[in-house]
Amino acid sequence: MRWFTTLIFILLIVQGYALIFMVPTFDMDNPIIEVYAQVSEKGMEVTVVFLDEDHPNPIVDFIYDIFRFFKYGRVKDVETFFISENEVYFPGVYASATSFFETKDLHHTKRVGIENFEIYDGEIVIYVNTWNHMFCEKPLPGIPYVPVVVNSFLIGSREDVEKIHSWHH
Repeated sequence: MRWFTTLIFILLIVQGYALIFMVPTFDMDNPIIEVYAQVSEKGMEVTVVFLDEDHPNPIVDFIYDIFRFFKYGRVKDVETFFISENEVYFPGVYASATSFFETKDLHHTKRVGIENFEIYDGEIVIYVNTWNHMFCEKPLPGIPYVPVVVNSFLIGSREDVEKIHSWHH
């Protein structure tokens, strides 16, 4: 299994392999600004950095940004998942929401077989299905999405990303 993860890493970094994130059109104010990849014991660790995450209620969002700034040392939203030979593992970042704007019970953990994902031009398609950027293998009905093709990965782990983007790490 480690050889496969290393192969994925080489494809991501050297050969220009890409991931396609489908982002709702109305969340483009919080774009993906960086994507990191690193081989780990769980597979290919992929950490996605979004500019911010906006709670659907503007007043709560303002308070939430302050909370995140002091708790995490950043306002940027950082989410991590793992790709292995036959599945994508979403630890605490899986979306089982039925609406992009849901605000309760959003963080789920799930292992999803690769065969359950859309593949476009050989690339895995991952949907962003909540305002706080939880991921899923399928779209929400009635949501217009914009494809964001990521074919330039920075090398680093979630821990590295926290050191870069958090003022207290």
